[in-house]
Amino acid sequence: MLPYIYLGSLKITVYYVAMFLGYVAMVVLMLLPERRARYRLTRTKAAVFATAVLIAGLLGCKILYVLENLRYIRQTGFTLGGFSFFGAVILMPLMIPPVGKALKLRIAETMDNAAVCVVAMLGTIRIGCFCNGCCGGRIFFFENFDISFPTQLMECACDFLILAWLLRTEKRPDGLGRLYGRFLLSYGIVRFFLEYLRSTPKDWWGLSHGQWFSILAILIGGLLEWRFRARDRERHPEEPAEETKE
Repeated sequence: MLPYIYLGSLKITVYYVAMFLGYVAMVVLMLLPERRARYRLTRTKAAVFATAVLIAGLLGCKILYVLENLRYIRQTGFTLGGFSFFGAVILMPLMIPPVGKALKLRIAETMDNAAVCVVAMLGTIRIGCFCNGCCGGRIFFFENFDISFPTQLMECACDFLILAWLLRTEKRPDGLGRLYGRFLLSYGIVRFFLEYLRSTPKDWWGLSHGQWFSILAILIGGLLEWRFRARDRERHPEEPAEETKE
């Protein structure tokens, strides 16, 4: 593990370095010429949106962490440390729409961009989790050594695959407004199964907190995807096959 980087007497936390790199990744995605043209964004507006997603994501992560650990926080006091990533995933739709409206984005465009930004941040910050030694997997004990399953790196890889899928969906003629639902659906599935490999306690009716939030994300994402598919069928009904003449 590499929790810190030392530059002379300066000690830098790798976790926050990864968070900064995640922010850079969001800005880069928002500044891509093709995406700026699609959403009619200037460079300034693109950077503002990425910054707003970062702030909203951190607030969401902290809010959900406090709600999950309220009893413990009452005993020990509030600290800046501690985040629950699903807070950014689930609470983002409540916090980012006003920013999109101020930037003259439609709600569908706002959530599409939020999906791309959030998954890029989550994937990058998992590298910081791995270096920091937090959010790790189960420890497998052997005779001469122990191995902690690298769930952080597995989620990182899955997140970037989800990002690639979202960017591909974005280019489709029917892709508008579809990205956040697909993000919820795919991220929820990934996290649900990865939780079995993590060391998180399964103390909510046999499942971890993350698995229950995964189920919520899957249900919402699945409902949104079903709605889009139903809309597509209404707009483009299949033509009945011509009867064969004898």
